[in-house]
Amino acid sequence: MNRQFADFGILYIDDEEKSLKYFSAIFSPIAPIYTAKSPEEGYRLFVEKHDQIGLVLSDKKMPNESGIDLLRRIEAYDPQPFRFLVTAFADLNVAVDALNDGLLYSYLSKPWDPAELEHRLVKAMKHFHVLREREELIREKSDAFAKLAMADKVAGIGILSTGLNHHLRNSLTVLKTFHEMLPLQMQTELEGPPRDESFWSDYYQEVGAQMDKMTGMLTNLAEGVDVCSIDLHQEIEIVSLIENSGLFVFDGVEEIEFELKDCGAVPTIQGNSEKVGQMMRLLFQEAKALISSGGKVEVLVEANQDQDGIVITILNDGELIPEADLHHLFDPFFVRSRTPEELGTNMLACYLTTYHHGGRIRAFHSVDGRNAIEVQLPAVPPAIPIEERSADLNSLFVSPAHIAKECDTALPG
Repeated sequence: MNRQFADFGILYIDDEEKSLKYFSAIFSPIAPIYTAKSPEEGYRLFVEKHDQIGLVLSDKKMPNESGIDLLRRIEAYDPQPFRFLVTAFADLNVAVDALNDGLLYSYLSKPWDPAELEHRLVKAMKHFHVLREREELIREKSDAFAKLAMADKVAGIGILSTGLNHHLRNSLTVLKTFHEMLPLQMQTELEGPPRDESFWSDYYQEVGAQMDKMTGMLTNLAEGVDVCSIDLHQEIEIVSLIENSGLFVFDGVEEIEFELKDCGAVPTIQGNSEKVGQMMRLLFQEAKALISSGGKVEVLVEANQDQDGIVITILNDGELIPEADLHHLFDPFFVRSRTPEELGTNMLACYLTTYHHGGRIRAFHSVDGRNAIEVQLPAVPPAIPIEERSADLNSLFVSPAHIAKECDTALPG
């Protein structure tokens, strides 16, 4: 059957089976028709096929639940399909109120005229398709901007890392040499131990620890931007890897509940299992740090419906990260604590790992008010030679004007 609209169908819910039968027979040439004879059946069918439905029509008066209440539930689950209320002429005031409240796209009065109803359905489906195409174009352009911005940020981190390692390591070498020689030199100068040995001992150890911390931070930065030695072609069973990472971080921590939710079949991906495993442990450490008095860390792993790959979502009900901080969470040296342990380099390492695998990472607040981090990873990392990604990292730096020019030339509109 050659339908006018094949990608999205029409769901009609009515307790009168004759109406459903006639509707399906008359309007099936327009689009795929789904019918349900009760609110319960209609809602179940919508949940199952909502991504294949463009229009939802519901009769107003039905047993157990009104069409208005059903459409509110449908809107809460997925607001994108257009909603129609089918009602008798005497009940039009209710439909008009629902229309003004934004619940309805329109309403239809019974008995309906087939020719007029066909015209309205076709018009609504065209409008629905235009909006979907517009949203898809906006999403594609947003993705393009995000990828260029991510490359820009990684390039900037590479420049920063090179500069810091070059200048600070030379200074740290001098300091560490002095630190190592200090005990012997003090003993020689004083011709014996210092009067306050505990002060000098504690101070000496603290200085050494701080220098080691600075050296480790520089190493983390250098390793994060250097991908020459990373093998991105290992097979990764991501669910097992996440489960093991969760056990590593939360095993024995009784006040925190860790749950890896079963989200159906998840494909195997390619990448570097060591780097991805480290990323998951660091993300779990971040969640653990936010939960001070007990709580739950929940992980969802799903196949990416829009692209070939996976989506990992980590939710925790710890102290809510301020909205303004979410956009800086992966910045170099960004911290929220007055006594930072890693100066933000842990989250930066997660950002770099995601980038080198051709993925995306973002922090946000979930609908139910929890901290959330989402990681998208492709099934196979981009086919770019590793040596090229590393050697030409500085060439990834682009100006805002160049970003705008690239997006204008690469995408329509």
